[in-house]
Amino acid sequence: MSLEDAGICPKGEIGPFFASTDTTYKGTFPINTDGGQLSAGQLNPAGASGTQQIVEGTRQIRGQAGERQVARHDLGLVNT
Repeated sequence: MSLEDAGICPKGEIGPFFASTDTTYKGTFPINTDGGQLSAGQLNPAGASGTQQIVEGTRQIRGQAGERQVARHDLGLVNT
């Protein structure tokens, strides 16, 4: 699923969306706040299965993500 498929931005507009949006964990639209698959990947069994994304989403919603905590954490989207 892409951000376009989720309705976050119109189809065909993902390039301009990323060019104009700060997607870091401190940005206006945080994505992969723990580094995503590149950070967990095959070295972490939870990361290799996609479970790590659910764990990180849960930590964010609960306000338990430590230094990666996003400012607004009452809503999340996880795609595995």
